[in-house]
Order: sequence, then structure tokens, then C-alpha cells
Amino acid sequence: MPSDKTDLLRAKRTIVPIVKRIARHADVKAKLAEGQKRSEKLDRPDFVWDELLGSFATMGNSKGARGLIHNEANYRRVTFGALRRKASKAARLTELRTVLRKAGVRWPEKKAKWLAENFDLVSALGGPKKARSLLLACDDRACMIEFWRQFKGLRSSDKYARNIMMDCYHPLFRDCIALDSRIKGISRALKLSFRTYDEEENFYLDVAKSSGMEGWALDRMMYGFRECVFDALEDAEDLAAVRRALKEKTIPWEQVKAELNL
Repeated sequence: MPSDKTDLLRAKRTIVPIVKRIARHADVKAKLAEGQKRSEKLDRPDFVWDELLGSFATMGNSKGARGLIHNEANYRRVTFGALRRKASKAARLTELRTVLRKAGVRWPEKKAKWLAENFDLVSALGGPKKARSLLLACDDRACMIEFWRQFKGLRSSDKYARNIMMDCYHPLFRDCIALDSRIKGISRALKLSFRTYDEEENFYLDVAKSSGMEGWALDRMMYGFRECVFDALEDAEDLAAVRRALKEKTIPWEQVKAELNL
């Protein structure tokens, strides 16, 4: 059953102080400042292709980024320019399969096929530079999401489209929450359930506003410092349980004395 207004208010009163407390930590501030600098990624001529590689490297398991994106030898083999030099579509697909397997990317066969098809789509758009120009020509969030959803592997939901643009701290996506299993886990810990993506996102945007931060900052904080949030929620629940127990065990001495005529 979806949570009602009372449940949402209770959860908000629990999590807002936790968010404010965690946000004050120096390492959290540093991580958010580092994330804001990623807006420089938008200047890359191959931004679209690079983000497709990054999305598929982390899809299903974020460890894939270490083997593909952060391994220079592997990354060089799957740049748009390197793949364009392959003699045929079959050769490109073979190279993608080989590199993704070597990099330890999850579901390498499926993702290699997606990337091969997306290579053709980027080419049809006029190449990486033209594709980037088309994306940045969008004047609203919906347009940018639709741009990304034309690519194979990103069509089923808005999640990766949102996350790509949030990851580069784009101005249109600073008031967003990219809901994933980790953030949904926080919702479960708060004993909340939602009917739609928008309802859940709006709850966390309200939490962000009450905490004095952008939705983007709350999203990144809940992702990067999720265990801190869970630990704080457990502490809050333990404290509430202690308070309930004390309240139940408190003896109304004045009432007892009056009834006994003491």
C-alpha cells in the first residue's frame, strides 16, 4: 500500500536531520565539489560515445568501469575513432566483445551488440561531434532524455538518461533524483512505498529542499555515502525504540499518589 501523508511526514522528519548532519562532513563536501567539476565532461567532442561506454561499463555492476573506462589500454580500443578504423561491422562487434570480456564488464555479449548498433546510430547522426551538438541543442530535460533513449540499451527507462546528465552536473538536471536500487533501499528503510517514480522522486526533492541542498547533491550523497545514511537511520530507529520503551515504563507517580491518598 502506498504511503500516506502521515508516513511521508514521519519519514521526512527522520531523514532531514540525518542528511543535514552527513552533508556537514568534509569528505562529503569534497566529493560533491568533485562531482560538480564533472561539468567539464560536456566539453568533450566525443561526449556522447564516452557516456555510452561509461553507462554500459557500470550497468549491472559499477566495477566494470575499472576495467573499461579507467584501463587506458582497453579504453583506447573502443574509442569511436578506433572502432571506425575497423574494416567491417563484424570486425567492430568482435573487437567490442573481446574488450568488454577482458575488462570484466557484466553481460559483455549483449552490451557489445548494443554498442555496435549505437556506433551505427552515432554515425548516422553525423558522428560524435554532431551527436553532442544535437544533445546540447535540447532546451529542456524531456528532450535530453529522449535523445538518450534512442540508443540501444537505454530505451527501457529514463534512469540512465537522467544519470548521464546528472553525472556531468548539467544545469537542467540539478533538481533531479536518479532513483536506483540503493535509493529505493533507503525508502524501504524509511518504511515508505510509492506508486510511481515521480512520487518517490518528489519526496526526495522535498527532503533536499528542506535540507538546503540541490536534488543532485542529495542524490550523489545517498549514492556515495549510502552506508552512512543507513547507519544513521538504524541509530534513529534504536533511539525511537528506547524513547518508546521509556515512555511505556514511566510510572505516573502523581496519579498514583492521588489515588492512594498519599
